[in-house]
Amino acid sequence: MIQRYLHRLRRRFEPKALVLMYHRVDTPACDPWELAVSPANFEQQLRVIRDHWTPVSLAQLADGVAAGKVPDRAVALTFDDGYIDNFEQARPLLEQYGIPATFFIATQNTERQSLFWWDELQDLILETETLPAEIGLPIGGEALRFTLADETTLTPSLRARQQVWSAADPPPTRRCQLYYDLWRRLRPLSDAEQQQALTALRRLIAPPAGPAKPVCMPPGQLRHLLGNPLFSIGAHTVTHTALADQDAETQLREIGQSKVFLEKLTGGPVPLFAYPYGSHTDTTVAIVQNTPFRAAVTTEPGVVTRASHPLRLNRYPVNNWKGHEFKARLARWFQN
Repeated sequence: MIQRYLHRLRRRFEPKALVLMYHRVDTPACDPWELAVSPANFEQQLRVIRDHWTPVSLAQLADGVAAGKVPDRAVALTFDDGYIDNFEQARPLLEQYGIPATFFIATQNTERQSLFWWDELQDLILETETLPAEIGLPIGGEALRFTLADETTLTPSLRARQQVWSAADPPPTRRCQLYYDLWRRLRPLSDAEQQQALTALRRLIAPPAGPAKPVCMPPGQLRHLLGNPLFSIGAHTVTHTALADQDAETQLREIGQSKVFLEKLTGGPVPLFAYPYGSHTDTTVAIVQNTPFRAAVTTEPGVVTRASHPLRLNRYPVNNWKGHEFKARLARWFQN
């Protein structure tokens, strides 16, 4: 009992750091996975970090873990996926406040300027004006059949309910339920299987053609980022696949090719990696170690200490909180 108490006491007062996980800095009309922080709230959050904690780069923090000397009350910012609003909205604010950040890039979407599959699925199901009453298509060898009943037309009422829906809550509409069912089935599949299902869905829905909208930072913007020493780029696989659901050969290809692409693009080493969805196994970690990467981050919440595994660094996801709520949450997280 005394040993347990001493362990808790040591843990409470040992140096701790936080890695924060962002995705987007924008105000999308619909955000079921709560990936976006508004520019106004993001600026408030940066001010809180600058005024109350010590901003560091993820590379600095990883070096501290390796040396067994984690800087106390340090905060490292990371952005997953490579959305274009990271460059347009987040970058200027990060520069204004002098706060470092690491951007993890899913290289295929950057190279092709293509939508992420979950964003295209959202466009098709939640934002298409008219859908068929019956949706039926094969996904990963299984048939999905769904009836939209009276929700074939996207009414103002439907749109309003969908815009405030979080996927952590029960779906408020049948369209939201269909979106969630499709998302759940598509997530563990390979990129080829996901694209096959989306192609079948597009044929079924026949959405109206619209102008292509830029989604990811193009290579030129990535190079521009690296012109500022505040910023670094990390690998996030080629196709943003859930690595734990893929065989070892696919994992090796996804991890290795993303590193090669980014190193060729930037002309320098890319020592940092983020597991898409946080999905990984012991095999995944071994591949990341042998690729090699110096550090890797998960999506598992928790503080970083000198005892942290350098290839399994914890991160806390950040939501669209105003400064005072963000400050309170960081304070609580540092107590863990």
